[in-house]
Amino acid sequence: MNAHAAPEAEAVPPAGRAAPRGAMPPAKTPRRVGSIAALGMLIALVVTAVGVLAVRDALVYGGLLGGTPFLHDLAKRLQGLRPEAWVVVAGAVLALVGLALLFRALRPSSPKVTALQAASGVFLRPRDVSRLVESAAQGVDGVLGAHASSTPRRVTVSVRSTGDAGVADHVREVVAARLAPLKAPPAVRVRTERSKR
Repeated sequence: MNAHAAPEAEAVPPAGRAAPRGAMPPAKTPRRVGSIAALGMLIALVVTAVGVLAVRDALVYGGLLGGTPFLHDLAKRLQGLRPEAWVVVAGAVLALVGLALLFRALRPSSPKVTALQAASGVFLRPRDVSRLVESAAQGVDGVLGAHASSTPRRVTVSVRSTGDAGVADHVREVVAARLAPLKAPPAVRVRTERSKR
C-alpha cells in the first residue's frame, strides 16, 4: 500500500494581520516649491497695512480719533489722475513685474538634494553633506578644525592645520571616500590654513 504525501497547506497570516507585500517603491526626488512663501508674506503685510489704515479711518469717521481719513484722500488723488504717457509706462512695468513674480512663485525650482546609492530613495541636503565632510576632515591627522560648504556639484572644505605636508591631499582622499556612497559625488576642493600658535 503506497502512502500518499499530504498536500502542503498554504501559509495563512494570523487574524488581524495583513499579508506581507512586496518592497516599497523608491521615493521620488523631492522638489522645492517656488518662492511663493516670501511673496505671500509680502502680500499679507500689504493687506494688513491697508486693513489697519481702514480701521483708523473708520475710527476717524466715528469721531473716536482725530485727524483726517488717509484712504479717502488717497482715493481722491488717484481719481484725479489723467491718462498720460508715464501712467501707461508705469502700468506696463508693474504688469511685467507682477507676471515675473507670479511665474517665479509658482515655478518649482531644481532640487537641492543629493541622492544616495540606495534602492529605497534616500537623499541628503547640502547641510547634511557639509556635516559629513566636516566630520571626515576633522579626523585627519594634522587638522585642527574644518568647515565645509556644499552644493550638489561641489564641496569646499576649509581646514586649519598644523602645517604638515600632504594634509590637503589626505583630506581630499578622506572626504572623497566619505562621499563615495552618493550617486553623483560632488567635486572636492580643499583650502588649508596654517594655525597660528
